[in-house]
Amino acid sequence: MRGLAEYAMSGRLQAATVAVLFGLIPGFSMVSGAVVALVILRRGLQDGSQILLWALLPAGLQWLLGDPSSVFVLLGVVLAGVVLRNTQSWQFTSLLIALAGIALQSSLPLQQNYLAHTKEVMDTLVANGLQLPVEVDGKVVTATSDQMVAAMLQFYGGYQVVMMLGCMLLGRYWQALLYNPGGFREEFYNLRFDWRLMSALLIVVALGVYGVSPLNEWLMMLCVVPILNGLAVVHSVVAKRRMGMTMLVLAYLVLMIAAPAFVLLGFVDSLVDIRKRLDKPTN
Repeated sequence: MRGLAEYAMSGRLQAATVAVLFGLIPGFSMVSGAVVALVILRRGLQDGSQILLWALLPAGLQWLLGDPSSVFVLLGVVLAGVVLRNTQSWQFTSLLIALAGIALQSSLPLQQNYLAHTKEVMDTLVANGLQLPVEVDGKVVTATSDQMVAAMLQFYGGYQVVMMLGCMLLGRYWQALLYNPGGFREEFYNLRFDWRLMSALLIVVALGVYGVSPLNEWLMMLCVVPILNGLAVVHSVVAKRRMGMTMLVLAYLVLMIAAPAFVLLGFVDSLVDIRKRLDKPTN
């Protein structure tokens, strides 16, 4: 990864090449966005905008094929990159990303072409034998294509948030790797969000959990902030206690199967500073 980052930062043509090539490879578009983030974080918006234009070529092609997600991710990365460069605050950056995800989730009724494309893809998959169970009135039945589409669209904004945040984290990691070795580790280990922000966010999330609309539709996006805080706690504690990579793997498995545990951890840490308490010497 270091070699790729060094190559991308060796010149504008090289950065554009990486952004375009990885944008064309299915499943690797996050690398394209990370290059845009890296250039903005290191050189500023003017240089980053030029790489963005190249990265938009494969993303725009995907939009023409019916999926605008990559374009929205890249635009979100530009905004987040500018905020992080100017404020050096992951709190503001992650909050912006969460709000961008909420805006995109709320914009779905306006994206009729994307909705039609998703419905067409799902109809094709069902016609080719795809079957997924769904519970209706207490009975488990095979989901229709419309039910599958509705389920997928619930994760639309959340997917955009994960991609934007992933691009920013990778870009920041590359920046530290090339120009400030160890800086990303220190920054992430010390990441902790303001208790006042988290208290307000906790109230909003609680209302969403209890079904208050439209907050219940925004839970995935709202929870990205406490989850990021929770991940910082885990990484910091594992490193300081020298628990090894196995504990981190287990932690990420927990994140995948029980994400609310990390949401709770993030909220608790913002209020009581778990890392500071664990660092206190015991008598």
